[in-house]
Amino acid sequence: MSAHEPEQITQFPSESGADARARLTDPDRLKALGQTGVMDLPPEEPFDRTVRLATAMLGVPVGLASFVDDERQYFKAQCGLSDVHGDLRETPLSHSFCQYVVAHDTTLAVSDARTHPLLHANLAIADLGVIAYLGVPIHAPTGETIGSFCAIDTKPRDWTQSDVALLTDLTAMLETELKLRHERDTMETLARELNHRVKNLFSIVGGMIAFTARSTDTSTDMAQILQGRLAALDVAHSLISPAIAKGETDRQSVGLRPLVEQLLAPHLSKGWGQVTLDLPDLAVVGQAVTDLSLVIHELATNGAKYGSLSLPDGRVDLIARLEGDILTLVWRETGGPAISAPPTERGFGSRLIETSVTQQMSGTLDTDWHPGGVEHALTLPQSLFVLPDGIGPAAAE
Repeated sequence: MSAHEPEQITQFPSESGADARARLTDPDRLKALGQTGVMDLPPEEPFDRTVRLATAMLGVPVGLASFVDDERQYFKAQCGLSDVHGDLRETPLSHSFCQYVVAHDTTLAVSDARTHPLLHANLAIADLGVIAYLGVPIHAPTGETIGSFCAIDTKPRDWTQSDVALLTDLTAMLETELKLRHERDTMETLARELNHRVKNLFSIVGGMIAFTARSTDTSTDMAQILQGRLAALDVAHSLISPAIAKGETDRQSVGLRPLVEQLLAPHLSKGWGQVTLDLPDLAVVGQAVTDLSLVIHELATNGAKYGSLSLPDGRVDLIARLEGDILTLVWRETGGPAISAPPTERGFGSRLIETSVTQQMSGTLDTDWHPGGVEHALTLPQSLFVLPDGIGPAAAE
């Protein structure tokens, strides 16, 4: 049944056990509640107006828009309590009927709480004068039950189906307000994210142009190198842009393997027989997508120009291991041109790799030059990676 359709009148359960408590303390529910921003904020007219309508149309002395976390209920809007209790805005769960509406995610009613087996000892009866209660669940824009829109009488009352229908319609108004605020916040976050990424890209491209100009002899060489580096940025952007377009800026992630495969593909003269990938099933998040893309592109470019990917029998092994809070990524070249000694000078590509790893991604870079090929070992913080569904931090098994 839709959250906006009036339910049949359901009486409070006679008992509420561990399952109800587990639903109240569910992390996803509490996160959704926090994202609405309704807790501990001053009164706002859209909420107050809806509560005033409820009390007037139902003819009850008290109405509440109550939002419930795992320890208390907060009255974002209230009408009628001020007459006796001042500007009361919250109570512990010892005084809460709303917690049961949230825990059971259903409309609940009681005609006389004083005789009800679950509610008769609730302190709201003695301290707040709650005798009859009707509550409809309030849902977050993401669907979790976060509160109760309720009508309270200080004397026994038999609630009717028309009472439920009216309260359900008014609850739908509150949920629409929450949804509009969520969409507004999402658009503002999206705008900030796009602005941040554009500034980052301008900064990266500006640095590329300056350093590439100093490290190339001809405009043709400069154009070719810049084209490759910009292509790497384009790959990173194309992989992450669907999440940005959907406004999912807090969950941007790209699979580590798809990212590596797209960046390596243009440099493989003999196809994937030249490369071995041994990568965990992780995704790269946020700005690290751009930074790691540039690193992999530079490693592949160097390998194709000077290293193992420049010869038909050359190979690259790319191996990653997650241990504790560190991901170690090893780029190992074999079968390339013989190396007599490490290079005495570093080009911009090498400096870009080191800067991206150490400064942008807060990692470390160790490079060993062997006669048969170069080996780069990158250590990167686990915080740059998430599980493949993008919903939590990566963790070692």
